[in-house]
Amino acid sequence: MKLGHFYFSKEGVRIKSNHENLVYLSSTFSKLLKRSFGKGPETCNVFLKGNRFYVYMRNFITPAEEVLIKQDKLELAVDFRSSIINAVTEDYLTEVSKVLGITFDHFFHDWNYDKNTGILLFDHSQSDHEENLDNTFESNLFALIENVGSSYYKKPASLKVIKFTQNICAIESNEVLLPLERLVYEKGNFELLLRQAREIKKGYWENKGQFEGIFNRLIEDMFMMWDYKNNRNFLVFIFNRLYTMN
Repeated sequence: MKLGHFYFSKEGVRIKSNHENLVYLSSTFSKLLKRSFGKGPETCNVFLKGNRFYVYMRNFITPAEEVLIKQDKLELAVDFRSSIINAVTEDYLTEVSKVLGITFDHFFHDWNYDKNTGILLFDHSQSDHEENLDNTFESNLFALIENVGSSYYKKPASLKVIKFTQNICAIESNEVLLPLERLVYEKGNFELLLRQAREIKKGYWENKGQFEGIFNRLIEDMFMMWDYKNNRNFLVFIFNRLYTMN
């Protein structure tokens, strides 16, 4: 039986709604960061679609990272941030899985230090959700992604939009690594891969206006996460909630 935003079992025990679960998971992640590092994000928004869970944060940077960035040591800041997130996520994943009833196989993250924002993606290997979009819109979007990406990596064997709302669009690209990139990954040269990933994302940022034209939305943020093991990447656009293109 449904009553407002709350649900009750036949025994009358209250069951949390999906909205309540997401609010709880957002608060939990902020608290974990604050408890572990003395500071949490200013805002923490979470999204769920299929078997994929997203966490988008604003204004979370530790004093140590601030020092490293001021000293132009971005690679060290990235390594430090990865250590922080990996430590917190180990506990958080357990809670997310318990609350949502989903076991996640993969975890990815990306950060924009200039905007002080970041995103996390928890993925289930069997997740096959794909948004049902207008064919013309989808074709134009995929053509632009392939055109921009062609300067940096192999043309994807397949593309699919895995989440699309007024606030966010996430696209999965498969089989995107060149043989040399696979070799670099197998040799464990992650620093080189991270540098290349930043250059690729920079290329997409430089074409932000074209993507805004397709979406008819102003793009506030953009992320790119790489799954080198499974030869794929995730391109995520965060839209400005207030403005569409005129």
